Amino acid sequence: MTSASNTPAKELTMKIKVSIADDHPIVLTGLEKILKGHPLVELCNISRNGENLLNNLELQEPDVLLLDIQMPGRQGDELAKIISEKYPAVSILVLTNMDQAFHVRNMFMNGAKGYLLKSADQYTLIEAIETVSRGNQYVDPALRDQMLHELLDTKKRTSSIPTLTKREKEVLELIAEEMTSPQIAKKLYISLSTVENHRLNLLFKLGVKNAVGLVRKAIQFGLIR
Repeated sequence: MTSASNTPAKELTMKIKVSIADDHPIVLTGLEKILKGHPLVELCNISRNGENLLNNLELQEPDVLLLDIQMPGRQGDELAKIISEKYPAVSILVLTNMDQAFHVRNMFMNGAKGYLLKSADQYTLIEAIETVSRGNQYVDPALRDQMLHELLDTKKRTSSIPTLTKREKEVLELIAEEMTSPQIAKKLYISLSTVENHRLNLLFKLGVKNAVGLVRKAIQFGLIR
């Protein structure tokens, strides 16, 4: 019989490859310290402007890209759109100081998988990185609540029936059937991120905060039976 190998067992957990796109030295110093000190993260490269970022992506694709919105040259939303189309395997996690609802929604619609403020602590940062690396969306709960409240408080909803796209109607009907976002994505052959974007748009258009309110208002408007 062949004797067992004396080679120590290797760690089977794959590290998450992370790249950073930001032009603020202080921010970069802090991120480098956090990421290089974490056992599950491998820091790939740092880009200080949009063109530099696109060039680096041609050389190496990370699992997660930490992307600032305000970049020299091309802005974050334009970069996110390009990257999500050309490098779909790269999960974009927005890391910014911009906390307006418009920016959150805009970045998700341009391909981002997560949105985090630079005021977040290191534990929240790692949680967000791990979440988007698995293909899931991440938004700081406090920021999401704020985003919804802003839209509801600054724009009073009327009794007029909102206009929905064909896909939004399909998603709405499946939500009413109590299907989860992953189930809807599988049913409609679309990505989970796309489903979440449609779900968020429906909340905005109908002026509600959750799925229960969404279904109730949809029935009220005659959008579903």
